[in-house]
Amino acid sequence: MIFYFTIFGVLALYAASKNWVTGHTGIIPFLIGLFLTVFVGYRYEIGVDWPTYMLIFSDISRMSLFEALTYGDPAYSIINWAVSRAGGQIWHVNLICAALFFYGLIRFCSVLPRPGLALTVLVPTLVISTAMGYTRQATAVGFVMLAFVDFRGTANWKWIAWLAVAVLFHRSAIFAFPLFAATGSNGAILRIVVGGAIAVILLLTVVMTNIGDVLSLYLEGNMDSSGAIFRTTISAFVGILYFFISSDKIFGERQGVVRNMAIAMIVLLPMYVVIPSSTIVDRIGVLLLPFQGAILSSFAYYFRRRIGIEFFVSSIIMLIYATILVVWFLFSSYASYWINYENAYFVQWI
Repeated sequence: MIFYFTIFGVLALYAASKNWVTGHTGIIPFLIGLFLTVFVGYRYEIGVDWPTYMLIFSDISRMSLFEALTYGDPAYSIINWAVSRAGGQIWHVNLICAALFFYGLIRFCSVLPRPGLALTVLVPTLVISTAMGYTRQATAVGFVMLAFVDFRGTANWKWIAWLAVAVLFHRSAIFAFPLFAATGSNGAILRIVVGGAIAVILLLTVVMTNIGDVLSLYLEGNMDSSGAIFRTTISAFVGILYFFISSDKIFGERQGVVRNMAIAMIVLLPMYVVIPSSTIVDRIGVLLLPFQGAILSSFAYYFRRRIGIEFFVSSIIMLIYATILVVWFLFSSYASYWINYENAYFVQWI
């Protein structure tokens, strides 16, 4: 457990220094991303779904490429198939997925007003809980973050392509598309919706033939996610904070995306009561996690003309998320799957 708190503490100190300037990645953020990629990617027997991913890897290793493509999420299946054919193991799959995720995360943070603070805020929920526990959806979130980075409020196709790839890693990413598409203006919105609709229809037709089964499982199977109400409440609170700083237009051309994400954060809370399964609410909530970092870092930046107040606000934010990490390890029924960190690189030689 000491590893996780050390990482959080080091990143908090780096955030306080404000050496990571918006719009620049630099050597230190690159090294942070590289370290986290190895730390997360080479994890060994970490997370609730570790046995599930081992089973997926074992199944796909005995399949043809075509069979692998029709086995679950296509992009994740292809990586498993390629790694198994190359003689690799599940941790090599995890390493590739971690590299994709952290590439998206570092680029995402670099376009925010206080990149270091955003990254620190996202360590407990997005890095430790999600990236180390739920490989497929974490990788999908990485591509959602890339879509945000390349979104310019016009009908360019790059962000649509990123979201399409995200869906290939995890079907829940389909919910991100309308939150991006609804931010256009004038003729751009029509082109975005039409182009995006075509991409989505193709995806649904080619690779998502069993989405009905998935939704049925979530909605009718009474699937529940432990702690979902706690996470959803925090997300809703952060969403509300956005509207205190929205007049500052901090996000420029991406302002509309953040606004829609903030609205979704707030709306998810009553959805938790209405929808019979907390799991589907939790899955959508994971897609919104990066925007907690975006909004909170911008909330601190809002007080940039008063350095003392900005430092105080940043410190309170980091203290809150450090507390969240402590509470999660102490009270989550799943925390035991994370506590004893082991690295596959060293386990191989023991």
